[in-house]
Amino acid sequence: MPNTAMLHTFIQDFIHLISATLSGNAFAQGGLMLGVLGAVAAYLRHLPGQIIHRLKNRFTVTLEVQGDDSAYTWLTAWLAAQPQGKRLRHLGLVTRYNEQLGGHNLPVGLDADGDEITVRLIPLSGQTLLRYRGHWLLARPSREKQTGQDQRLLGYTQTLTLRMLSPARDVLPELLREAYAATAGASSGKLELYLPQYNDWHLAERRQVRPLASLVYAGDLLAEVRADVLDFGHDKDWYAEMGIPYRRGYLLHGPPGNGKSSLVAALAGEAGLSVCVLNLATPDLSDDKLGALLANLPRRALLLLEDIDAVFRGREARSTSVKLSFNGLLNALDGVAAGEGRLTFMTTNHLTDLDPALIRPGRADRHIYIGNARADQIAGMLRRFFPELSAEEAAELASRIPEQTLSMARVQEYLLARRGNLSAVRRDWAELSPLQACPTRLRLQSA
Repeated sequence: MPNTAMLHTFIQDFIHLISATLSGNAFAQGGLMLGVLGAVAAYLRHLPGQIIHRLKNRFTVTLEVQGDDSAYTWLTAWLAAQPQGKRLRHLGLVTRYNEQLGGHNLPVGLDADGDEITVRLIPLSGQTLLRYRGHWLLARPSREKQTGQDQRLLGYTQTLTLRMLSPARDVLPELLREAYAATAGASSGKLELYLPQYNDWHLAERRQVRPLASLVYAGDLLAEVRADVLDFGHDKDWYAEMGIPYRRGYLLHGPPGNGKSSLVAALAGEAGLSVCVLNLATPDLSDDKLGALLANLPRRALLLLEDIDAVFRGREARSTSVKLSFNGLLNALDGVAAGEGRLTFMTTNHLTDLDPALIRPGRADRHIYIGNARADQIAGMLRRFFPELSAEEAAELASRIPEQTLSMARVQEYLLARRGNLSAVRRDWAELSPLQACPTRLRLQSA
């Protein structure tokens, strides 16, 4: 073991050298003493923080909720409504229309369309101590900027942290239930509309569900589509057994003004689904962003792609501002990474402008034509506005309008202008002729 003997000899010589130096050199002794004292002082200075940190980890529980989780909306709205939460000094403002989420909401009035405008205050940073069911909770909201390589803002990462003593852990389920019941749970039965925000979705509006009975379509179209959508919601196991991707797509096509988007919203309300509305022509919508948005669809939500003919003519983008590629759209809809359990509705006014690959089965499983008003639709809308009108008279009035020459929106506009005045409808019925100019268009032109 020559190497071990040499190492042992070296260590002994080094210790002897240090001892001789310290015993005969006062400066060395003082330097060593100062170094030891400095190390002890530094340790003592950090000791309280270490003790506190260890005590917190041992005797407290932390609940951290990320901003992209649904519970974040409930808890921040609940926190902002608490007396202690109102002492937070850094707040954000969220403007909503026709929404009653709860929390710290402030009604500010009505807009020109009669929609109620409310603003909701949400805590962004700071901390507050509050008492809940006999336990102390320390609530700390925070947010951080997220930037890309070019320092372009990509959004914010928001977090809400609740710290409490260990015994308070038992009240967490109760706190979550109360926060939900006071906010989102209080608004159940509403149709939620989501819009994109960076790579995620934000709740843009919560409105009353439109009854399917309020829509008037030709023949059995409404009943057939309703049954198809509801059946899909119960067919997950069947799709798995058959080895078919659990997705379903619908293409609604036909002239504008006949209720394509209205049908989607009413079907979503009937099935208890939210609606995520995506405009494919948005300038900053890239292939990667589309993939991220579809991967982050809220639970129990259908996807609505409106006016897809406005983005691509065939496979070519209609505008140089469109960053989304045609292949990127196809892959997002039914590629290998496409999510399952998704209902997708696409609408178009010009079916012939669409490439067959976009609307083949697997991407658009059902093509549904929604055309201009037929006589039975006009008669049905007449009786919705005027239930006292006999079926015979409604059919007679409707028969005076040539088939499929007017949009349902045009018929509805005519009846809205005379709501509650059946005699005016009878008197002015000839004005609804397709040969007559639309009064709204005339007013806009004159203005």
